[in-house]
Amino acid sequence: MLSKHSNTFYITRTKENNMKRILPVAALCSIFFIGCGGAEQPAAESNAASELVSGYDLANGKEIYEANCGGCHDEGLLNSPKTGDIEGWTARIEQGMDTMIKKSIDGYIDAGNMPAKGGNDALTDDEVANAVAYMVDESVAK
Repeated sequence: MLSKHSNTFYITRTKENNMKRILPVAALCSIFFIGCGGAEQPAAESNAASELVSGYDLANGKEIYEANCGGCHDEGLLNSPKTGDIEGWTARIEQGMDTMIKKSIDGYIDAGNMPAKGGNDALTDDEVANAVAYMVDESVAK
């Protein structure tokens, strides 16, 4: 005859054994699903970034950047966002390319000091736009 105490022990042991069998499978499934879901976000961000800068000449933008923009944007002078700093560019990118390009062409003073055309009036609007697109492309998650 089993006492109530021994019956409880048997049920508890059975639950523990079941958990020992289930936990490794559950952990593996969790890792699989988290990995799959996590992989979608960067791809989506990368596609969005590609769409933002499509239509711009990134090679020309890099040339313009290196000759004119890097002096401030490489080091973050005058509160300029550092090229490649994803966090520093996020709020600006959310404004849209048109707004960023307009501010870069016209210049503005806010949290930082952006001179019109980066201080080089000889740059065309297209060259400034290409430089902005280059900086955006370098400053998004890939």
